[in-house]
Amino acid sequence: MSNRSSLIPQLLRSGDAELAAEEASAALREMFGLDIAGVVFTQDEYSLNSVSGRARLKDATTYFFKFHQEEGEQENVSEYYRARLLSEAGLPVEVPLATSTRPGAQMVLYRVHDEPRMADLCAALERSAGAAAALAPPLLAARQALDARIGEVALRTLGPPTPASASAAVHQLFHNRLIGSQGEFRGGRYARYYLSSPVFAEVATKKWRINGVEYRSSLAELAETASRLLAPAALARLPVVTAHGDDHQGNIWVSDGAHGPELVLFDPAFAASDIPALLAPVKATFHNALAHPFWLYHPAEAAERSVIEVTVGSGTVEVNDDAIMSRLRHQVLDSVAHNVWAPLLRQMHERSMLPANWRAIVRSALFCCPMLVTNLVDEARPASVRSLALARAVAAGSEPIEGTDAVSCFLDQVAP
Repeated sequence: MSNRSSLIPQLLRSGDAELAAEEASAALREMFGLDIAGVVFTQDEYSLNSVSGRARLKDATTYFFKFHQEEGEQENVSEYYRARLLSEAGLPVEVPLATSTRPGAQMVLYRVHDEPRMADLCAALERSAGAAAALAPPLLAARQALDARIGEVALRTLGPPTPASASAAVHQLFHNRLIGSQGEFRGGRYARYYLSSPVFAEVATKKWRINGVEYRSSLAELAETASRLLAPAALARLPVVTAHGDDHQGNIWVSDGAHGPELVLFDPAFAASDIPALLAPVKATFHNALAHPFWLYHPAEAAERSVIEVTVGSGTVEVNDDAIMSRLRHQVLDSVAHNVWAPLLRQMHERSMLPANWRAIVRSALFCCPMLVTNLVDEARPASVRSLALARAVAAGSEPIEGTDAVSCFLDQVAP
């Protein structure tokens, strides 16, 4: 199965969907004993490190399947799909029908869903209304209700540091993508994506001026800082919580409830009861709010929709753009700030659990979100959007020299 799980995404990238479907069918038979009649893959830009689709059985039953596969990273993943843990903690999460947690062969089966994901609804709103896009009151209330439950669970489960948190799977999303097989910095995805790129080499050590705001740190400095501050051993000295850890809106179903829409989490590949508290809300915060919907997942569309001006000088990169956060993303950011971050940081402060450098830790994790989820300097991305994406990574990770921006305002808002 582990060979197939590596082969399937390679086949899909090369355009051989038929052979990929045969391999996926064989994997499903092997792992779950299913009598597969056919497989259809999901074209999903939000699941950059997984393969998903629908498997139809010979008796006409259909399942939704998903398996996690990250090239070169299988050995770093220790445990997946902790849905029951989240459910027992009080979070609305779909419990899969069957799972495989074998390293290199993490696969899960769900019932088939016809309802949309939150990411799909938000993308449609932002495509139609641009920066004026906003969540309708019932959907905003559902978003706020989910954040309130996430925040309540975090507060209730906030506990003292534990050495076990150094092995939490959530580190796969951050530190493990910066290091190599021997634990050395400048390894993993960071090395594969950037260190052989002439585009990255040209700007890696330069300082940035973004929409008139100058930033303290270069991309190379931010990566090095993240490798230190996000090291699992360092974070194991900080308190832990129970959380999903990867609850971006591509992992949220929007269901019809008795009193309006209800949001349900799924695919808890990195969930645990020992997630470092300062990491737990980061992925959702960046991808649901701070990431403009097009430059990360739809770079060609971003180039068409946005005006981006880039000047590369001897020591500075200057980027000016009109790719502003939509009203919708401000609504989501306000919700997670009010319901999750502010009460969590306040409780940590009151219990003398909040490190003095908490802001730098959060910024390092925010920086990793765009830099390490996909290759921002890939040749297929338009040049202007490559610069825009790197600029957003800098703004996430670096404090401004003077002036302010969306990330700085957010951190000021949630500071205890």
